[in-house]
Amino acid sequence: MTTRYKAIFFDLDGTLRLPMPSPTDAFIQFARSHHIQIDEIASRSVKIWAHEYWSQDALLSAEMARLGEDAFWINYSRQLLERVHATDDLELRARLVREYFGSDYAPEVQLAPGAVELLAELKAAGYILGVISNRTQPFNNVLTDLGIADWFDLTLAAGEIGCWKPNPAIFDHARGRFARLAAAECIYVGDNYFADGIGAQNAGMTPIIFDPDALYGEEAFACVTEMSELRAFLALHHT
Repeated sequence: MTTRYKAIFFDLDGTLRLPMPSPTDAFIQFARSHHIQIDEIASRSVKIWAHEYWSQDALLSAEMARLGEDAFWINYSRQLLERVHATDDLELRARLVREYFGSDYAPEVQLAPGAVELLAELKAAGYILGVISNRTQPFNNVLTDLGIADWFDLTLAAGEIGCWKPNPAIFDHARGRFARLAAAECIYVGDNYFADGIGAQNAGMTPIIFDPDALYGEEAFACVTEMSELRAFLALHHT
């Protein structure tokens, strides 16, 4: 017998809230405009690497403490360049990338296409809905600006409890807000294979990777390229 899911939790940035272009896409565009050749293999590789990098909270905290904010971002920019096989003038180019993101990167933010319709259907069907984000501060204002705040029974920023994805404790904390809700009855939808997918799996939830760039391709977890594809998954697993 298949599982009857009762709750669906979502990631925020990169899943429900989409900056266009994304930071990594913006880096690739910037690098190409500065005569760095990046093919599709390198493009996919750097996007996956960035997901993994930002899932390592202990490393990030240690690097920020060791380097300070500006040097941290320069170091990150250098690592991005290395991941696309740039070799010349890395220090200068890393500083240029840092300057671009500090002053010129201004993405257009949009709600994931189809999210409003999907959330309305899920709410009407009786699912518990929530958002679990690695943001440091509460983000209800962000959901209000996106026009989706009223759909959610829970919102949780990692900074509120000092616990960050992929630590399963953040998923447990969110689930614990609802009496008698088992981890096996929960789905978590997020774009980061490492923070969202592995974190949710380790918490006993079913991960679904929101993967519009087709980076992962069902390697370990179910993947969707559009929000509307969640309907088929739920229909398949509904008893």
